[in-house]
Amino acid sequence: MEKNQSLINKVSPFASITEGQKYIITKNLPQLIQMVLKDAAEFQSTQIQKLKALQQLKMICCIADIGEYLTQIFKLLAKIYTNDDKYYLNECKQICYVIGLKIQIDYYLPTMINQARFELQAQQSKTLCNLINMISETIVHENDNLDLQSLVHLIGDIESVYSDCWEVMECVYYLENRIIGQSQQELPIYVRQLFQALLTIRSFNKMDCEPLLNQLSTKCGYTSVTDLHANEISLILEQIVNQEHFKTWKHNTREFLKFKAIVTGCGDGISKYMQQIIQIMKYSLGGDQEVELRLEVLLLLDKVVQIQSIKETIKMYAAVMISQLLIQSMVWKSNKPTVKVRKAAVIITLYLSEMLTQEEILELFPALAAPLKSCMTDDWAPDLRFASSKLATSLIKKCQILNYEIIRDFYPSLLERLDDSQNQIRIEITYAIAAIMQQKYDSTTILEYIVKATLIHLDDSSEEVQRAVFECLLKCPEKGVVLKEAEQAVKNFKYPRLCQELIKLVS
Repeated sequence: MEKNQSLINKVSPFASITEGQKYIITKNLPQLIQMVLKDAAEFQSTQIQKLKALQQLKMICCIADIGEYLTQIFKLLAKIYTNDDKYYLNECKQICYVIGLKIQIDYYLPTMINQARFELQAQQSKTLCNLINMISETIVHENDNLDLQSLVHLIGDIESVYSDCWEVMECVYYLENRIIGQSQQELPIYVRQLFQALLTIRSFNKMDCEPLLNQLSTKCGYTSVTDLHANEISLILEQIVNQEHFKTWKHNTREFLKFKAIVTGCGDGISKYMQQIIQIMKYSLGGDQEVELRLEVLLLLDKVVQIQSIKETIKMYAAVMISQLLIQSMVWKSNKPTVKVRKAAVIITLYLSEMLTQEEILELFPALAAPLKSCMTDDWAPDLRFASSKLATSLIKKCQILNYEIIRDFYPSLLERLDDSQNQIRIEITYAIAAIMQQKYDSTTILEYIVKATLIHLDDSSEEVQRAVFECLLKCPEKGVVLKEAEQAVKNFKYPRLCQELIKLVS
């Protein structure tokens, strides 16, 4: 108590007040406090008069027993506690600080929480912010009597109403900061609720929550923030899935931003929740969803698949991700600007394709072929054509057991890219053509056509394209087919040198 009194004296503007004056104040407390409260609340009072009244109130709080007047004091402070005037703000903070030092927290906290709940129901956000800040200021030291249950329930109720209001959630952050820093017991019991509110705050991307999350994870016995995420998000994800809130998400919906914060913060612990995450992403990537949301989800998926520490898990779910998430994202939709979405889907599929087995590729190809061909032929998106050409190369190279129907359906799209306006794409597609030439053919009819169509470009005006086509034809295992077609084509070539060299090498 002596320690607290010394702290009180530091903030008191009347540290030298005599014992006689203290006696007079104590004796006339009811009249004095009503007069001070009236002056501070009076609309017609000048700024100087209000400031003087707050200083007098602070002196009374330092000296007298103000327990029965707490409700009136808190109502006054809730009205004038403002960040707009630093002098008012400083006095209000010091009054709350004195109350926190002088009075047991379990005596006044229920009053403040009840006032906050009243303002919450009335949806008076400004007064609510003031009350939250006042509660934070009164939690001034480590306290075993801190009513965590009531505080945490209040935070949860505030979040459910004001999750989209940064001004309120910023105040909640500072309250959580005090709670986590000063509470001594029972914090692990409420870790999930505190964590969930911090996720909402983090989703605004306006404040670095990492230090507070670190403190929370340490106090609750977790080894790291990643460990905290991995163990506490199960119920949150389960609620998202069961309540199907994701069906109404937009790219700026608070619940979606919170989902992003969960996924990005979970690290390698995310491997335990891949099924739920895929289920949520599947709906969010549907063709009827807004383009911005689909693009954000794909960028989030890209971050997940790039986590090296869970590469085995990603490999396990690679085919599922492609079939359920990425194929639908490659599909062209009329009147929708989806080039960025389709390109992102192709790039992620290209990365995942390196993890697929031949059997998985063979199973995926029938569903993948149509959207992939659509991406390869998009006249207005050369980047998309290039990325999809690389994907075609990767899939064909990795799967040497493509059946006749797949080859017959797919090879014309590859040959069409040889006439692309971009040389880089024309060169890239030669790798896919070389790979499809190496497939097993029951009949050489299709192979002969592929070789014949490819040979034409050995006479291309671009030397780089000529060289790429030359290397492509050399990889054809059926040298007789190449020789036959080359001998017929060379007669009509403007630049026959490479074709003649090819004839020598395959003879």
